Amino acid sequence: MSHCRCTRHHTSTSAEPSTGRRGKLSSLRRSLNALRCRISKRGRSKPPDQFLDKFSAASATSDTRLHQAGCVAPQAVPSDGVCSRLSVDPSLPSHYRWLSVVSLAVLYNIVFVIGRAVFWELNKQASVLWWILDYLCDFIYLTDTLVHCHEGYLEQGLLVRDAPKLRKHYFSKQRWWLDVVSMLPTDLAYIWWAPSSCAATRLPCPIIVRINRLLRLPRMWEWFDRTETATGYPNAFRICKVVLAILVLIHWNACLYFAISYALGFSTDNWVYNINGPKNLTLSRQYIYSFYWSTLTLTTIGETPTPENDAEYLFVVADFLAGVLIFATIVGNIGSMISNMNVTRVEFQNRMDGVKQYMAFRKVGGELEARVIRWFAYTWAQSGALDEERVLAALPDKLKAEIAIRVHMDTLRQVRIFQDCEPGLLEALVLKLKLQVFSPGDYICRKGDVGKEMYIVKRGSLSVVADDGITVLATLGAGSVFGEVSVLEIAGNRTGNRRTANVRSIGYSDLFCLAKRDLWETLADYPEARASLTERGCQLLRKDGLLDEAVFANAQQTQDSLESGVARLEQTVENLNLRLARLLAEYSASQAKLKQRISKLEDRVQKSPTSRTEVKAHQLQLQHPGLSSASGASGRLRTQRRKSHSSTTTTTAADESLTTVTASGTTPTVAGVADGGTSTGTSTGNGVPARQNTL
Repeated sequence: MSHCRCTRHHTSTSAEPSTGRRGKLSSLRRSLNALRCRISKRGRSKPPDQFLDKFSAASATSDTRLHQAGCVAPQAVPSDGVCSRLSVDPSLPSHYRWLSVVSLAVLYNIVFVIGRAVFWELNKQASVLWWILDYLCDFIYLTDTLVHCHEGYLEQGLLVRDAPKLRKHYFSKQRWWLDVVSMLPTDLAYIWWAPSSCAATRLPCPIIVRINRLLRLPRMWEWFDRTETATGYPNAFRICKVVLAILVLIHWNACLYFAISYALGFSTDNWVYNINGPKNLTLSRQYIYSFYWSTLTLTTIGETPTPENDAEYLFVVADFLAGVLIFATIVGNIGSMISNMNVTRVEFQNRMDGVKQYMAFRKVGGELEARVIRWFAYTWAQSGALDEERVLAALPDKLKAEIAIRVHMDTLRQVRIFQDCEPGLLEALVLKLKLQVFSPGDYICRKGDVGKEMYIVKRGSLSVVADDGITVLATLGAGSVFGEVSVLEIAGNRTGNRRTANVRSIGYSDLFCLAKRDLWETLADYPEARASLTERGCQLLRKDGLLDEAVFANAQQTQDSLESGVARLEQTVENLNLRLARLLAEYSASQAKLKQRISKLEDRVQKSPTSRTEVKAHQLQLQHPGLSSASGASGRLRTQRRKSHSSTTTTTAADESLTTVTASGTTPTVAGVADGGTSTGTSTGNGVPARQNTL
């Protein structure tokens, strides 16, 4: 604030009027925004619906908040807010309305660019209006190009809002050049080709230079696709689209016929347009006759003037071929559309006819047959015999549950058991509900029947009658629930799982049916809701004196003991899991220590030289087994050579010593030499025996 005061103090007096204007503009802008909110009722808060708010999907709520805040994914929101202004969300209704405006501009060019290029009287009339409309369409094209290059797209399921990224994505497509070419200022040709220069002797008119505006046609197709998807009457819209295409084709062909008549010469023969006479010179006669001729030629259902030269024959033949191919396709599509519009009624009628034939073949009584026919009529009148399960089969369960809750909201709101239940339980139960229609006087259930379903009344009135079928004990209306006692399987129920009352339909009644198996599968995950339903069933049984308290108490104790046993078992399993996890951790730690010790031993072995040599020899032997065997053989051969050499040396020494002793006359004892040598006795000259070493 101090900075603002200083700035104002040092600003010249010339800046004060501009500041005042800015303040006035900002206040005017705020007033206009407030007025727009009041007119559009955007600022008015709707009364909250607690039931819908409770069971609405969290995703829808978050999306709404994001849209209201004007932001999307964190990575897609720019920091300065400029890029968000340059991005367009294609899913918004405002974008669809903009496509409608662009489609009108494209349709204007499709019709009038060709028409004004041929029919000169049309181009001369209201020339100022044509100028305004032409350049208004050009402005729409320019704006649409900016919108188109900033349209958001989904990436990883999120809407991209970054303007540079949007432009890059736009130019990566192949259609961007169509937008650029359709905006080229071809009207500059008017400088040397004046629009007023066209006449009966000079065609086409200069407006033909705007033919490039027709390249914006894909945007109109996009609007057609969006409308066909969003409308509730797609078949009717398809028929209207086909009719529009037929009219445009006939219009273009009429313009082409008039242009060929000009090229060949007006009134030169009977086939071309006859321009003689004041009536034939009028615009209405020229266009109506050309349109009439084009319709007869393309549809091939009328007689046209016979061509008189080759060019005329070629044009007529081409028209006939185009008419046969195009209109055969169009007529076939229209036939399929009309048949699709009545496909539901045809299927329903076939089913009803089948039932009628069966009843006639089995000779069912007339009264029962009339009841069946009335049931079919009521079903068709109420829902059109629509199979909701088949129609919604393509949707995910969440969307199906939301649709079912909104469709049957009035009924579910009145059901007491659904008032305080969890959203997940309601979604699960709604998906399992089956709609059944009962005729007047039909018994929904009888006393003593085995209960396999519970019922919720959607529409109609039911009466609880006594065994005589006359006395009415109670009346049930929309939102009432009955039959839950039989499907809850309450211990101590003296009737078992059988019905305790007779329920009869007063008029036509629509009931939701929930099977026992589906109910128990759903309640298995919601014990509180199961306890609430069981308590309500016990109250009903106590009211009628059909509950055995002792058996019910024993069952509760048994159930409690079972639950406590299951809880203890779960605790024991959890403790075992903890101990097992601890043992696994200890085993992993000991394994790591063992690996460390082994690595230390390997380091010590590698540091010792002898061990290192042995390790290298062992590795060499493992890598080259043949080499190790050859080295072993050579080692054994060297060992044998050493032994033989030592034995030879020993024998020579013994012989020398023996010779010396003999010469001296002594008789010493010479020990035998090892390595297999034997000793034999000898005697000297004096008769003393002597030992001789023999090899």
